[in-house]
Amino acid sequence: MTACFLSVFLVVFSQPPVIRQDNFSVGGGVSYRHGIKEDFSRPGINLEFYYFLMDNFRGGLDLAYYAEDIDLSTSAFEANLNAIVNFSSFDDFLIYGLLGGQFAYIEYDWDVNFEKGKYNGIGLNMGAGLEYIIDNIIIHGQPKATLYCLDTFRITPSYRLGVRYVFN
Repeated sequence: MTACFLSVFLVVFSQPPVIRQDNFSVGGGVSYRHGIKEDFSRPGINLEFYYFLMDNFRGGLDLAYYAEDIDLSTSAFEANLNAIVNFSSFDDFLIYGLLGGQFAYIEYDWDVNFEKGKYNGIGLNMGAGLEYIIDNIIIHGQPKATLYCLDTFRITPSYRLGVRYVFN
């Protein structure tokens, strides 16, 4: 375990920074989430707010909303508080790792076997991502998995594509 942490530490601090510290980025995008039941795998929209704490570290908040249909009878909301570590940069590309926490609220009404209900819970996010940087614009893709407990422990994968603007 110590060797793993030392390896990550050496990789992170041996890479040249792509974006300076003290930059703030705001953006949004689309996401796709696999649900607690097969019927709740669906696309959603998200907002993202990130702050660069150091050259290779940043923290942020992203919010996502998923709705089943127009009348919003089945929906989910999640708030993620993440820490991101930049691993490698190649020209304008950046590869990063993600670790964070999640609060999820899910309201559902599937069929006669599952009555209408609500769940909320907290989870642990783990993932990675790839960013393409053009001046102050960041285009990114991010797969992640969330281990959380709603009615039982579950792992829920989700995927995000988005754009953020970096304020210097």
